Amino acid sequence: MGETNGASPGLRRAAWLVWLTLGIVMCLIVLMDKHERSVTPSYRAAVINWFDGKPLYNMGGSGFIYLPQAALVFAPFGLLPKPAGEVLWRLTILGVLAFSVFRWTRLASTDDRWFLINTLVSAATAAGCVRNGQSTLIITGLMILAALDIGAKKWWRSAVLLSLAFAFKPVAIVLVLLAAAIYPPMLWRLAIGMSVVAVSPFLTQHPEYVVSQFGAFYENSRVAFSTGETGLWAQLFGMLKVAGLDLPSSVQQPIRVGFAAATLVACWISAKKLPSSRNVFYLYALSASYLMLFNSRTEGSTYAMVGPVYGLLLAEAWLQRKSPIATIGFGLASVATVFNFDLALLFVKRGDGNEVWLCPFLCTLVTIYLVVRFIREVRFPNRMDEGLAQPNRAPTL
Repeated sequence: MGETNGASPGLRRAAWLVWLTLGIVMCLIVLMDKHERSVTPSYRAAVINWFDGKPLYNMGGSGFIYLPQAALVFAPFGLLPKPAGEVLWRLTILGVLAFSVFRWTRLASTDDRWFLINTLVSAATAAGCVRNGQSTLIITGLMILAALDIGAKKWWRSAVLLSLAFAFKPVAIVLVLLAAAIYPPMLWRLAIGMSVVAVSPFLTQHPEYVVSQFGAFYENSRVAFSTGETGLWAQLFGMLKVAGLDLPSSVQQPIRVGFAAATLVACWISAKKLPSSRNVFYLYALSASYLMLFNSRTEGSTYAMVGPVYGLLLAEAWLQRKSPIATIGFGLASVATVFNFDLALLFVKRGDGNEVWLCPFLCTLVTIYLVVRFIREVRFPNRMDEGLAQPNRAPTL
């Protein structure tokens, strides 16, 4: 993805208008929804329970399943009157995602056609999360911005963003650990940031209560993880289960660990061998793909995390490489991810969660493409495509 002369204020405004329109439409839907099909009641209840000194968890592995810190970072929204909190929360998570997609696309090209294409894909895959008010979107944005800051060697800002992402949702630990292991300047900064996150609950409640809620989080998480392993979720093992291959936990865990190690090695090699812009791309793309395929409780809407990856690859295939096959492939992957439930039911019977297979299937194919491309670029650096930023050009941040 190289420098082009395609910058267009009109296309840029059109892209931002897409984000604004999505935000307004979703806020109106939420305000008019009498059934409240949303996760924010769980977030709001956790905030209220926290300050009242009541239990945060139902100990059934459902409802509020995050760290106590998640109640604190949601407090500015949860303590507002309900309509205001619902609207402000959705505009915030969508705004963070939109800004991250803008900067993520600028990693590749200043041609605003890229930004518009990536916006259409990312906004479409994010729509379900916006509707439900899921914190998946804000951690996606924070993780993308943190990866970009790592590429720009803005270590402190990246550490703050990753620590905040972890406070919202523990799954951000994947990128936290990768950054700490691969980039020495990040290690001690992340140690400070994560320590601040760890002690923050003690500043707002009695120590005995805080300790009890950490213990409850651990026990509730064990139940939630077990449910993820035995149920049908939109991750690799859920897809295999739909196909008739039900792997026991004793087999799933070594596979998760093995692919985690492989992701670490790939990102370490990327940091050592590839230009900064490409390294940033693989750092986020591979970590997000790992999360989608190996987090035990991945849902169809969670694939909003890889929307910006699909969108960038589609823009590159269409505008830079001009490859019809790749363009159709990434286009279909994007559309099928958006309509995954209905499309999946064309191939399996309704019921028992069988529709979960399509998103992980598509993500597996895209991940294989990323791995093959990564290996090729490491082995043959002189044959790099002009996509995903010119090797000799610093990313536009």
